[in-house]
Amino acid sequence: MPAPTTRFRSKELPFFSTLHHATKPFFKQWYINALDVTRIMSVTYAEARQVVSALRSFYSKERSDVITVEEFCAFTRISKSFVRMHLVSKVMEGELKKQVCKARVAFVVGNLH
Repeated sequence: MPAPTTRFRSKELPFFSTLHHATKPFFKQWYINALDVTRIMSVTYAEARQVVSALRSFYSKERSDVITVEEFCAFTRISKSFVRMHLVSKVMEGELKKQVCKARVAFVVGNLH
């Protein structure tokens, strides 16, 4: 019979289920759509839809299936870091727009009183 093991939880060790906000993964979008292709490849929306359609036919995917960043990078031979940079800039732009809207509302409400 094996010896019983003693288990204890140290207060100094962090819980791995709760991550600090700064350590959460920043890349939340793992797929590519036509709007992302327009920003990454600097093409029109119609050309981006053609690229996405070519990707779907190449990987034999349905219209409802998503195209991952890895598939897009392998097909177009664009570096993954370049694509991630564009996706992050899109997220940051959205966050800045939210902050500007909040600031405008606070300014208008402050001027009403």
